[in-house]
Amino acid sequence: MLDFLPTSPIGLTPAGKCYIEATEQVMAVEEELRARLSRLSERREGNVTVGSAAYFCSYVLPELALEFQRRYPSCTVSLLEGNTGDLTQCLQSGVVDFVLDVDDLDPGLFVPHLWGEEELILAVPAGLAVNQRLRDSRLTFEQVRSGSGLGPDCPRVGLGAFQEEKFLLLKKGNDIYRRALNMCRNAGFRPRVGMYMDQMLTSYHVAANGQGITFIRAGVLDHVKPTDRLYFYQIDDSNVVRTIYLYHRKDAPMPPIARDFLAFMEEKRQ
Repeated sequence: MLDFLPTSPIGLTPAGKCYIEATEQVMAVEEELRARLSRLSERREGNVTVGSAAYFCSYVLPELALEFQRRYPSCTVSLLEGNTGDLTQCLQSGVVDFVLDVDDLDPGLFVPHLWGEEELILAVPAGLAVNQRLRDSRLTFEQVRSGSGLGPDCPRVGLGAFQEEKFLLLKKGNDIYRRALNMCRNAGFRPRVGMYMDQMLTSYHVAANGQGITFIRAGVLDHVKPTDRLYFYQIDDSNVVRTIYLYHRKDAPMPPIARDFLAFMEEKRQ
């Protein structure tokens, strides 16, 4: 029979324990360093400049810009208000990174990204007699704002019903100006123009003062005080529907922060 001598379990010396503890601390520091470097490499910095019309710069883009900056704290978003012609030049020259617009820009120079659709409606002073003739089709402020009076199943009116009224038109070169003329032409008349305006909001307020009828974005009513001084109409013409595009230059490299903004805007597509 074999006899076994008692043995002691193998253990670390105090120096060995100290070495392992120090090694674990070094590994933890290295892991934290790798994580921090990874976060730094993913951080986006820089500035994104977006050009658009007064409506978008006033009511749509500021909230989106703030949300984007909360997501990317090291980035700033700048807005540039202007007309399509000026903004197109700014985009081509690199003054702005993106343009949000309803016009069709040169596809050879710019890449369009579909961002949304909007509808134009006709704002008519409440005191005009035409509202009585069209009382079954007229919409109140609240019906438009809530959306309850809008849509393909709601009544639409031919623009010819308003051919005797004075129009407030935006100036030549504006997309609404072109669409308004096309709609009048489709309805078989030339509009009687009372005034030409630079801004749609100006024409809205002038119409509310009873000085003419005008086309506005339906979304404008989300940003102005309720009024009973106007009635609104959906017009039976395809020109009332407008497509909104976000454009960038085709031939320019896009920085990482600009790519992030493009992805963000596509996420927020209307």
